[in-house]
Order: sequence, then C-alpha cells, then structure tokens
Amino acid sequence: MIAVFYGKDDFSAHEALGALSRELDTDGQLADNTVRVDGRSAKPDELLAICQTMPFLGSHRLVIVSRLFARFQEDTRRGRGRAAGSKKAEGDDASPLGAWQPFVEALPHLPETTALVFMEGELGKSNPLLKELPKGARVQEFKPLAQAEVAGWINRRAAKYEMTVQARAVAVLAQLVGTKLWLLDTELQKLATYAAGSEVTEADVRELVSFARDPNVFAMVDAVVEGRTRDSLDLLHRLLQEGEAPQRLLSVIGRQYRLLLMAKELLEQRVRAPEISAKLGVQGFVIQRLLQQAPLYTIEQLRRAYRLLLDADLSVKRGIHDDETALELLIFQLAALAGRRSAPRSVARAR
Repeated sequence: MIAVFYGKDDFSAHEALGALSRELDTDGQLADNTVRVDGRSAKPDELLAICQTMPFLGSHRLVIVSRLFARFQEDTRRGRGRAAGSKKAEGDDASPLGAWQPFVEALPHLPETTALVFMEGELGKSNPLLKELPKGARVQEFKPLAQAEVAGWINRRAAKYEMTVQARAVAVLAQLVGTKLWLLDTELQKLATYAAGSEVTEADVRELVSFARDPNVFAMVDAVVEGRTRDSLDLLHRLLQEGEAPQRLLSVIGRQYRLLLMAKELLEQRVRAPEISAKLGVQGFVIQRLLQQAPLYTIEQLRRAYRLLLDADLSVKRGIHDDETALELLIFQLAALAGRRSAPRSVARAR
C-alpha cells in the first residue's frame, strides 16, 4: 500500500501513522521491519531498493519517507516543476519529475508486503509527485483544528486516557493551550497521572498546565473580568517583565470590555447565541467565554468599566501617571467591579 499524510496538523498525521503501524503489526515484527528515510536527501534508486526489499521474519515492511514531496513543492514555486537538485532524466523532457519518474512508475509494482508512507507538511494540489501517484494511493490531508473544536478534542482525548475532566477545566485548558495538539496531549497525560482516577478540576489545570504558569495576555484579561485581582496583577507584572507593551495590554482589555458590553446588551434583548456570535464577529471559545462572563455584570457596570478604561488612557496622555502605573490602577479597579476583591495590596511599583 501507498499512503500520503500531509497538512499543517502534524499531530493527527502522526496519529494516523501510529494507527496504521498497529494495523500492520499482526505478528509483532514490524518494529524490526520499519525504515525511516529523509526525503530531502533521498535518491530515487536507493529509495526504490528499500521499498522492494522483503520483510525479515515478518508479514510487512513499513517504509516512512519524510519531506520528499516538499522538494517538488519548492521547485513548483520556482516554476521549474521538478525536484530540487535532481537532474533531468535522458529522454524525459516532458516529465515534471525528472530522475524520479522511474521511481513513480515502479510504485504500482511494489511487493504487497511493503507499506510506503510519505509524511509531509503543507502541499499544493499541483504538486507534481502528488499528481503522479498511482491509482489507489491513500492521500489524506490533516487540516489544523479550529479553536471552536478544541474542547471536543480534549474530551475525546480524555476518554482515551480514561480520565474525567470538569467542563470548566476543559474550557480553561482549551483557552490556555489553544490548538497546539502536541502540547494538549502532553498536558492531558500529565493531568491523568496527577488525578489518578479522580476528576480533573479547573484548579488542577491552573496548577499543573505549563501555559497556566506562563505569562498569558488572555489569562490576565480573564482574571480581570472575573474579579481575581491578585492573579490579574501578578500576570500583569510578569507580562511587563517579558516585554509586553502597556498600551497593547490596555488595548486588549478594552476590546474585551467592549465585546462584553455588546454581548450583555444583546443578551438582554434575548438575542440567541449564534446571532450574538455573528453580530460581534467572534466564534468558538471566544463567544463561549463572553456568554459566561457577561452575566457577571450589569450594563451599568460595564459602562463604568469602559469609563475607567478611558480615564486610564487620559491619565497617561495628560502625564498624571506613567503607563504602567495607570494600567495597574485600572486592573485593580476593573477587577473590583466583578464583586470579588482580593486582599488589599499596593499597586504602585517601586521605580
């Protein structure tokens, strides 16, 4: 068999490769009959010889070739239509594959015991090698997961690891890690080991997930909106130390409160969630968070928040506060609006 797994979602591509390997390994001998080839430097005659070799004491031989198609992809962009570094085969003027043409012609005649799998990144539909694959080749594209699909992916992955995750914990994990599937899988395995059969909570995620311990703009905004003053200021200080510009942070906070105000007004008009998503131009986890956070406030509180944002901006422009101090004071005031104040603390940092 011949397969091509390609696309931006390399995690899912490797998952597909793993599933195929398990399917082929009927006698436990596949590990000793697996060959990996770097397609960027492979030569057609050598690769063909590898593919034609019979398995040793096993039923199948798995040949995994990475990044071969990319060589043709690069040349396609340059308009030459043949693999980088390959020489044009004699009498093969019409072939876009050059020296690789005999290799492609031999593919339909590979031993039935050989499974040849090409692992690629993004490919254009006009890739010459892709177009010349023999009929019956399995070609599968793995597109990146949308943010709106992350929660469902987490739940399915959690079921695979026989773990139970609270809905709120799923939401926080999806927000913190996003569509980085390799990292999500690692964090889920870590949480499964830690929980040891117990339900994974939001507190577990915030304690153990690496992204939750790193400066994160959106985590800071959530902390502000949800009234977690101490978390808000801690995250702010860490973000500033990492080089984030105070004006950018102010802009992100302002956008969130603007969206919250509009979402709140639409909710009070009994507009349904899909319509709110369309009107605000946001979707997936973003709209979910807005619909969860908007009920924390009255419309007047959100208007008050917007006035505080304007006051903070003016205080910097008029020279009353420097931008960092103005931002710290603003965050303390905004977090208090949610009604869950932390213990008092000084917000002005030593200069």
